[in-house]
Amino acid sequence: MQHVLKNAIALLGILALLAGCSFSYSSGASSDSSKSSSAPSGASESDPKDAKKSFMSDVGAYTTSAAKGGDAQAYLRELGSIAEQHGITDWERDTATYNAIGTGLRRAGISRDEVKNVYFIQALAAKEKNALVLILESYQP
Repeated sequence: MQHVLKNAIALLGILALLAGCSFSYSSGASSDSSKSSSAPSGASESDPKDAKKSFMSDVGAYTTSAAKGGDAQAYLRELGSIAEQHGITDWERDTATYNAIGTGLRRAGISRDEVKNVYFIQALAAKEKNALVLILESYQP
């Protein structure tokens, strides 16, 4: 009888350990999911139009602040980071990126004629041959 009691206690101990492990794993998963559910800049995950608008707004704002000078590669890396935050996987081929850049440059006071001289334009053109044309389209009335 004592042998059965020891086995039962051991089994209960193992079950308690397993329940504790399961609880800590599910707690971690829960906190991880809450981190990923917050969308940047108020973007709605359910509406792609809202996500695109939010992406364009962030690209435009970043471009306005970075327009006067800096490192072209750092600018491109930040565009990639902004795109990643918004779930945009191919920002280099997305015309919305270039429209937002043009909007940002206009807000920064860069004239249409000066756009080609902005420090990051050549780096963008290396990624997308129509970059300058697409950026200049956003200058149209």
